[in-house]
Amino acid sequence: MRAFEDEVRNMIAVDLTVLSPDRRRAIAGLDQYRRTVEVHGVQNVAAKIAESFCSFAVFDGEQVLRYPAITPFITQTLYAIPIELRRKACDRDRVKADRARVSMAQMISSALLQRYRFEQLKCGVAPSSTAWDRAFEDQFGNGRKAAEG
Repeated sequence: MRAFEDEVRNMIAVDLTVLSPDRRRAIAGLDQYRRTVEVHGVQNVAAKIAESFCSFAVFDGEQVLRYPAITPFITQTLYAIPIELRRKACDRDRVKADRARVSMAQMISSALLQRYRFEQLKCGVAPSSTAWDRAFEDQFGNGRKAAEG
């Protein structure tokens, strides 16, 4: 059985792996010809990573949050990753690129797990349905302030 930390790292690694090449290059500050350009799209990538946590309640101390609320922290963490490592994630050598993405995922997951506590929701419905909102409130609304992101 894997540790929860490993699962979080793997979820983030998968998100970084399935990014389209143009998004990957955008957060690395590269254009399609691998020339240096302004970094952009970091917030969109952070939102995609945060979406991986849609089936979790995220605790910031005693306050319970839903997954969109962690997007700004993930954005900040992505900006903190050295640009050289983000550029290695775009390398044509797949092994180098994979290693870089795993390193990035480790950095992001470590930062997330240091700041937040995650708890799996006990409902078996899709996060976009109203039944999910009700299940979230039933499970976490008792005396804690639920924040929408």
